[in-house]
Amino acid sequence: MRSLILVAGGTGTRMNRPVAKQFLPLGDRPVIVHTLGRFREAYPDLHVVLVLHESLHPTWEEVVKAHPEARVECVVNGGEERFHSVLNGLRALPEGAGWVGIHDAVRPFVEVETIQRCYNAAAAHGGAIPVVPVKDTIRQVGEQGSAPLDRATLRGVQTPQVFSLPQLRAAYGVEYQSWFTDDASVWEAAGNTLTLVDGDLHNIKITTPEDLLSAEAFLSLRTASDGRA
Repeated sequence: MRSLILVAGGTGTRMNRPVAKQFLPLGDRPVIVHTLGRFREAYPDLHVVLVLHESLHPTWEEVVKAHPEARVECVVNGGEERFHSVLNGLRALPEGAGWVGIHDAVRPFVEVETIQRCYNAAAAHGGAIPVVPVKDTIRQVGEQGSAPLDRATLRGVQTPQVFSLPQLRAAYGVEYQSWFTDDASVWEAAGNTLTLVDGDLHNIKITTPEDLLSAEAFLSLRTASDGRA
């Protein structure tokens, strides 16, 4: 079984808007509906668990009324940290083997091919994450000053991060650590190996008003060029 934990546990305070960022309009649909559409296109039978802040459940119900295609199998509450939100999602999944992806609800432009590439690589190797080259020059800052890092050796990490479901459940059977910054860090802390696959530069994460402007511009260009939304 292929499944997805769609993480939308935040309330979007950095947007400085009354609507949480995953529910902001992007074209004719909310951001989260675009995101779900990508995964349904990749795998129509995907089992989806949505992790949502408890205050946003009524908003989600209104979204589903307007966009029935966005309906998911289960909605659970988010936790204090991303770790706890994903753990809640894992607990809501059916028992048994399979492959689970974890994806940010505010990454609405992930390519279908990227999704499939991640699930296929996880099926072959156990765990896989999409990465892209770092374009900016990066400096590491410390007490003695700063020094440039070789960006040829660096990669930006995206989602979906996809893993063997039984192994990920086992990996999450530990106490939260502050350095668990994503699911891959939890996976590797349990002694599992990780495969890197090509991500895509369209797979932006919408967290600030500037990101939303970029997303709107990209959607307009895509719709004008091929009618795809």
